Amino acid sequence: MEIPIANIYYLLCYAWEALEEKDTLADVGALDSTDLLGLFARVLTNGTRRLLRRGLDRGYLPCEGEIAGVRGKLLTTPTLRRDLLRRARAVCAWDELEYDTLPNRILKSTFQRLRDEATLDERSRAGVHDVLRWLAPVQPLDLHARHFRRVQLHRNNRIYALLLHVCEFIHEHWLPSEQGGGRRFRDFVRERLSALFEKFVFEFYRHELPAKEGWKVSAPTFGWQVTEANADADALLPRMATDVCLARPGRAIILDTKFYTEALKANAYGSAKLSAANFYQLFTYLRQRAHMPGWEQAEGVLLYPRTLRDFDAKFTTQGHRVRALTLDLSRPWQDIHAALLSIALPASTEGPTVSPMSRGSSQRMRS
Repeated sequence: MEIPIANIYYLLCYAWEALEEKDTLADVGALDSTDLLGLFARVLTNGTRRLLRRGLDRGYLPCEGEIAGVRGKLLTTPTLRRDLLRRARAVCAWDELEYDTLPNRILKSTFQRLRDEATLDERSRAGVHDVLRWLAPVQPLDLHARHFRRVQLHRNNRIYALLLHVCEFIHEHWLPSEQGGGRRFRDFVRERLSALFEKFVFEFYRHELPAKEGWKVSAPTFGWQVTEANADADALLPRMATDVCLARPGRAIILDTKFYTEALKANAYGSAKLSAANFYQLFTYLRQRAHMPGWEQAEGVLLYPRTLRDFDAKFTTQGHRVRALTLDLSRPWQDIHAALLSIALPASTEGPTVSPMSRGSSQRMRS
């Protein structure tokens, strides 16, 4: 499956809840890089230049040392031990307003990795070198996953959010080189695309469905509706975890995302069929949820990314409308947007259908 670089970027921005910045940090339509790392280098470069124009975020960092006079907290024991007071000096602890905040250090460390990446195109590399010169006052880190978990953003530095998501993504995909002697960036693997697809669909509906029309978007987990159960059943029965639930007065939808290399597989007679397990799972969700007010006749949707062919199967069973369809992630973004909305909004059902299009000259990545 081929997915344009621009669409990967949009999927990530929805999944990261960073929609406000997505168009200001990268003109994906004009991007001349054909790889994801080139896109991320451009996003980081443009975003950090904006930060530099605004002024890098600074924070108070703890300092301790011997100084002339007294500043902050006087550390009595080391001051007396060194007999510093006779020379009007003291050992003190104080807070210094510095650029060495954790977000800035993560940014610089990521730029240093990009600088050393041999596959980066020349234009992106020049931008990386330019930004690194401006980040000279910031000390780099030996980056680990724990550094990203420690970041705390607030209203005044929310501009860092998308940039740090990009840094974390690069860090997670920066793996030892197969040739040895260093590390290199690795593009998406299918398992990560599956998780991204699920998160994207949830955040898309959470952001795009109009709350003023009463839509609520959730991903609840719930247990089985049983009449009686012993202790082992209570302990061992798995809970059901939905991907996306869409609800408004008079309508409810349980949507399950499935990211497979091939959505259709041949049965014993050679006919292409959808996975029975997918339907059993979805129907179980529908029946177990049906006891709740408003969910008695909930609809079920299985959403697959398009691979070899498109399909849109619709049927009704036991009072539940069920639909299995594909979403072509190789299409222009506006068509993807309209196709997803058409699942939930009746006014959009006559809009663009999800079907193959000419590949054109879009820049793509392969998974």
